[in-house]
Amino acid sequence: MCLGYCWLTVCLCLLLQQDLHQDLAQAASILGIFPYRHISPFFVMQPLARTLAQRGHNVTLITPFGMPNDIEGVRHIRVAQLNERIKEMLESDQVLDFMINKWTESALTAKALFNASYDILSDPGVQRMLHDRNEGFDLIIMEPANLDALYGLVEYYNATLIGLSSIRINWHTDELAGNPAPSIYEPISPVGYSLETSLLSRMYNWIHIMEEKLVDYLILRPAQLHLFQKFFGYSAQKMNELRSRFSLMLINSHYSMGKVRANVPNIIEVGGLHLSEPTEQCDEELQKFLDEAEHGVIYFSLGNDILIKFLPVNIQEFLLQTFAKLKQSVIWKSELLYMPNKSDNVYVIEQAPQRQILYHPNVRLFITNGGLLSVIEAVDSGVPMLGLPMFFDQFGNMRWAQSSGMAEVIDINTLNEAILTETIKYMLGNQSYSVKAKEMSQFFKDRPMSPLDTAVWWTEYALRNRNITRMRLNLEEIPLLEYYRIDSILAFSARFGLVAVSLVFLVYTLLLKSRVRRLHP
Repeated sequence: MCLGYCWLTVCLCLLLQQDLHQDLAQAASILGIFPYRHISPFFVMQPLARTLAQRGHNVTLITPFGMPNDIEGVRHIRVAQLNERIKEMLESDQVLDFMINKWTESALTAKALFNASYDILSDPGVQRMLHDRNEGFDLIIMEPANLDALYGLVEYYNATLIGLSSIRINWHTDELAGNPAPSIYEPISPVGYSLETSLLSRMYNWIHIMEEKLVDYLILRPAQLHLFQKFFGYSAQKMNELRSRFSLMLINSHYSMGKVRANVPNIIEVGGLHLSEPTEQCDEELQKFLDEAEHGVIYFSLGNDILIKFLPVNIQEFLLQTFAKLKQSVIWKSELLYMPNKSDNVYVIEQAPQRQILYHPNVRLFITNGGLLSVIEAVDSGVPMLGLPMFFDQFGNMRWAQSSGMAEVIDINTLNEAILTETIKYMLGNQSYSVKAKEMSQFFKDRPMSPLDTAVWWTEYALRNRNITRMRLNLEEIPLLEYYRIDSILAFSARFGLVAVSLVFLVYTLLLKSRVRRLHP
């Protein structure tokens, strides 16, 4: 009996030891590269990096100084020059230049992307990492944002590549993911892009996207190729090959937040990833302001990236005048805490606990610039939005919200006190916006797994299954004629043309015979 227990104990120990070895074998070395120039996108990658580290993976992040804050269990390589680029951009007011036109935006973007790749690859900390023979990575996670020179790290370490997009999907992300479906609905830049759906507008939008592709091929890629060859010595063919090495593409979006689209299996929607982070609580004064708002609360914020002081003085003034006419209480997120003409119904706060404010039952309307994280938080909270988009993806985000029935959008260039006041009162007096917002919130939340759990599962799936090319579609694998079914169209056209020609010939012959009979009875 005693001998039997001993054997049982030994077997259990062996099984536990085997499971332990299996768990250790699953721990991977992961490199994340995120050279963002503003804080919002870091909110998306932060919970994923933290959770992967907590699950035993060795996570290294290449980021600017202070963005994000140090994550426990994660090694940080801080690139100081990225911070200098941010400082230069803000001090020279280059941010406003992005609004001039698409070509100015493209030129500034190309320069910014070139600088980001160069600053990372030339950084002393990154160079030490590259020259350390004991260093290795099983997986690299990066934003799919025309930083093609950094793909050299994938080849250098023979690593699996995953994309983590902090914005909504566009044609460029589709191409990298192996989802080359023809589309004229998701441009990279919304500047000059038509929001109408007429045939003429669709033709114009097709030209818009073709122009973006030309910018990619003729400006962005050659600049990145120069750095790719300088730091790694690989060929242009190798860079093009690495563009098709994305195993997965984690997208900060969800089908409930836009039109239904066809995706290949490796495009994974994880919209709301940042909602897994704990919310910041309201202080006693703000909580009292929310609780005692008899007619409800309007929350006004232009996000973390647009400072109120950059708004023209006339816009600041008529915003205050508009809010003073409302019976609702207004919470205004602003770095300008002192506003001389502020009415008593306006509460100004520099750092607002936005999610906690939106969750409050008294909040009736969210006036926003349309940043993706703000839109996601409004959808999650079921709060209608009034959009004042200014930059980048904000136009597309608010376009979707408007088409869904939970928002209205005002062109910032035509904004005035009368339009703003009328729109606010109309939305507050129309319950359909609130009803639609609650409905969209339910669709957004009802999922089999949380966004974070989904992102972690698929990340570890890519680690377990390195070759998942069957989940993507590369254009070079299918002849152009076959992909667009041009061969079938040509065959059908040939058959239709043959029948049409035969009918025309038959009718012509009959008419000719009839005419001959009339002439020679």
